[in-house]
This record gives sequence, C-alpha cells and structure tokens, in this order.
Amino acid sequence: MMSFYSCLKASCFKFQKFNSNFIRFYSTPKAKKSPISFALDHFDQFYGSFFPNWTSIRLGLLCPHSYCAVVNSFAKNVQPSELFGDMDVYNLKDAYHLGLAESTLEPTENNAENVNESNTTKTDPREAKKEAMENQESDFHFDHFNNEFSTVLENEDKEYMPATKFRNRDLDFEEDYTGFYQPNMNYKAQLVKHGAIHYPEHWNIYYCPRGKFKKFPQPLLDSTNLLNYYLMDGASVLPVLALDVQKDEEVGDLCASPGGKSLAILFGLKFGKLVCNDASLSRVNKLKIVLNTYLPGTQEWSKKILVSNLDVVEWNCFEAFDKILLDVPCTNDRLSVTKDANNIFVQKRYHERMMIPQLQTSMLIAALKALKPGGSLVYSTCSLSPVQNDGVVHMALSNLYSESPFEFIIQDLSEAFSPLRKLFQFSDVCKYGQLVVPFLPLNYGPMYIAKIKRNK
Repeated sequence: MMSFYSCLKASCFKFQKFNSNFIRFYSTPKAKKSPISFALDHFDQFYGSFFPNWTSIRLGLLCPHSYCAVVNSFAKNVQPSELFGDMDVYNLKDAYHLGLAESTLEPTENNAENVNESNTTKTDPREAKKEAMENQESDFHFDHFNNEFSTVLENEDKEYMPATKFRNRDLDFEEDYTGFYQPNMNYKAQLVKHGAIHYPEHWNIYYCPRGKFKKFPQPLLDSTNLLNYYLMDGASVLPVLALDVQKDEEVGDLCASPGGKSLAILFGLKFGKLVCNDASLSRVNKLKIVLNTYLPGTQEWSKKILVSNLDVVEWNCFEAFDKILLDVPCTNDRLSVTKDANNIFVQKRYHERMMIPQLQTSMLIAALKALKPGGSLVYSTCSLSPVQNDGVVHMALSNLYSESPFEFIIQDLSEAFSPLRKLFQFSDVCKYGQLVVPFLPLNYGPMYIAKIKRNK
C-alpha cells in the first residue's frame, strides 16, 4: 500500500504533466495562413457574391489553365504536323472566320466601331441584360467596388473581415487606400459598339479542342536558331486581337514583359514601329531574351523595335502612339491561388496589394495621354476584380474628363468578340470591358479587355 507521500508525489507529477500540456496547447501560436489560403478566402468572400457562377470559376482557377501556341511568323518549318506531330489541334484563324460567318457581323474598315446599333440583331440574353444596364439613368454603380475595398482590408492578424467590421476601424487607414476612389457623378462614359475585327492574316495560333487537356510540346529551335512558337494562355491573345494593329502604325506595349503579347503584335507583321517597355529592369532583361530568341537579328527589325525601361506613370511622351497595349500589373488571380512564390497576397506585400487600383489608374491616365487623336488603347488585366477592371477604367476616364480637354469613348467589344464565344467563356458582369472567366472545359483566363479610343 502506497504511503501518503508517495500518493502526493504521484499526484503532483500528473498535475505538472497536465499543466505542461495545457500551456503548450494554448500558448503555441496558430499556424499562419499561406498566401494561397489568404487569396482563396478573399476571393470566396467577394467574388462569391459578385459572380453567380463563382463555384465553376473557382474550380477552373485551381486547375491547370489551357494554352495556345502562337507560331513564329519568322521561323522555318511551321506546319502543324511538324510542330505538334499527331496532336489534335485547331487553328484559331479558322474558328474565328467560321464564327464570323455565323454571326451577323461583317468585316468593316478600321472605324468599324461606328456600326449603327439599331441594325444589329441581338439574340443572346446576356446582351439584352447588358443593354438594359446601359439604359439605366445611373451610368455606373459603385456598390460592388466599395464592398471589395472593405473586404480586401485585413485586421492586424491578417484575417479578413466583413465590411460591417471594417467600418469601425481607423478612418484614416481607410482613406489611405480608398480616398482616391471617389466617383465623379457628373461623368458618364460614352459606349460605342465596335464592329468586326480583321483577324491578322499572318497569325497562326493553335489550340486544343474543348475538353481536351493535353500539353503542347516545348517549342524547338528551327534551322535559323529561332524558336518556332510561343506558348501562352489562350485568353492573352484577345487584347492583341482587340488592338487591331494596322499597317505602319506606331504601337506601344507599355507593360511588355515577359513578351508574349509583344510577340503576337510582331507576328502580325503590320506595325510600323513597336515600343516594348517595362518599368522593371530585370523584367526588361527577360523581355530582351524572349525577343532575341524569336526575331531575326537583322538591321531592318532593329530599326522597327525599341525596348525601353520607363515607369508608365511618369511617361511624358504625349501623342506618341496610334495604338497602345496596357496590360497592367494586377493581383494575377490564377497565380494567387496556385503558387505561394511571388504571391501578391503574402503578408509583406500587403501595402503593395492595397495600392494596385491606384497604380493602375495612374498608369492608364498616363497611357491615354500618349495616344494620338484617333488612336486607341487596350487596357487588360488577368484579374476578376471589378475594381481593377471596370472600376479603374471609369476612374481614369473620369479624372481625365475633369482635368483635360481630351475626349475618349469606350469601344464595346461584346459583338467584336462574338465569333470566339464558343472558345472562351465570357462573363456578363462587366459594363465597359469583356471578361474571360475560367471554365474547366475552356480553361482560359481570367482576362479583362477594355478598348478606349481618343476622339480629340
């Protein structure tokens, strides 16, 4: 039989063990969320209420996206059988012209955006819904954008909170990030229908059929040491298609790196001069490598292409371009939910992420001033965010309306892209631009494309 002291000693030991476990359990800090988890939390909270088909979009975002192969117009041996073997591929050119023939559109001259709306027959219910939105008295609605700003802000522990909690936070903190985003109720953007776009005759872009999840082989060097094609998300071709570059036009790709869209412009063989710019020196160096591996090293081409390292916000080349492509830095939604490396949702990039819409607006304003009268600009992002998309377009045009004599119109691309609606999943939530959303059988995007023309 145990003595009193033996029992007491055993009890003390058990208590110490319990106390140690208790302290260990409650004092151990919770594991920090990964940037991917933060991104998904934010997207679920906001996009889930903004997109009726968010579940489908979310699934597409989390799955590998679909690529297309943009064939190098300067390379040798570029027949599909030589490039892809017996792989089942189709030419985007054929699909576009077939879709164009099935639509009510007819190819027009470069001023096709002046097509008379009343002569166009609409059978798509999404177009009817969009037209009804355009006819409302209020030109723009900010409810969704204010909600996203509220949702994106986090507390000190980096946990997302609903808008009702955010309203009780430090107001100065709120104004730091949302003060620039004040709608000008006196400004109403003019939307004009864009007619059919001339598909570049020298483009050969191949894609896999719907529902076929096959990888393209890696591009190879041809007999002249040029890579024979460039792989890119299929939706990334659309901003270049919307740009509709014509012969001898001066074109600026102002956020050009890594270079896929610049190559697509070059492979169209119609431009007069092309400025490929990026604000990051390291990205400019990568851009130069891409250009050197796809373009012939002739003096003729060196005179036509200029690579620059300038900050678009500080751009002071006014009325310099006939066409501008502005594919701005954004939250890169697909990357944000699939890769932790270089993720914009990492804690140390919090301030940078919050300032993205303001940066985008400043870049768009500067780029629009660089347009010649009659010129046009395509603004694009790879984000689903309505703030970074329609919101930035509205804010930039609103600010220019207040501070400058320039006049701009938004060219509605809904009908211009109609020949490709069997290849891309377009959302109907945008007013100013077209938004390709991920959809598993057609897993391209996200990609937002808006086209703006300077009248004077």
